[in-house]
Amino acid sequence: MLIDADKYLRRVAPAADRISMTSAPRVLSSQPLREGWPPISEEEVELPSGARKRWIRLHFGTSAAVLPVTPQKQIVLTREYRHGLGRIVHSLPGGTARNGESAEACARRELMEETGYQAKKFLEMYAGNNLTAYLEGTLHLYFAKDCQATERRPDPDEIQAVERMSVTQALSSARAGEFESAVVTLAILMADARGWLIG
Repeated sequence: MLIDADKYLRRVAPAADRISMTSAPRVLSSQPLREGWPPISEEEVELPSGARKRWIRLHFGTSAAVLPVTPQKQIVLTREYRHGLGRIVHSLPGGTARNGESAEACARRELMEETGYQAKKFLEMYAGNNLTAYLEGTLHLYFAKDCQATERRPDPDEIQAVERMSVTQALSSARAGEFESAVVTLAILMADARGWLIG
């Protein structure tokens, strides 16, 4: 059943509330808290109601991650220590773009640096923000088909292991919500929805 959004709002929300729902908060001031990586600022924000709050913003800029798949239909994942979780988990190869680097160039470089794999063609699946409450920046997710291993080895202080997982197992784990990384899950499910994992 289709719902008329305007009619619904007129019935359930007073006029003042409807105005506040469409008005944008204003940033009144911004104070740098950290100049090193990642840059962090604290900002005072005025809400549509007139109330004021302080929020932290992390400035990441452009970042990229890639879901690599080999000709043998195996997904290449890294095992990395993630400080937010406090443990080593499965991750996608990826990172932040360097000055002037495009998102795809970043994805290609990170794939090589973190796994030792390379691919000719990268297909972008997604571009958006994966932590909207605090993060300023755009994450670009790529799919790389027919990845080939090279002789390069990743830095062991950054990457604890590079693992190959069958597409079947990866899909099963993603659908069951077994990956602790939402980005890993998103990439696998989006590639599957496009028919790229099996085709």
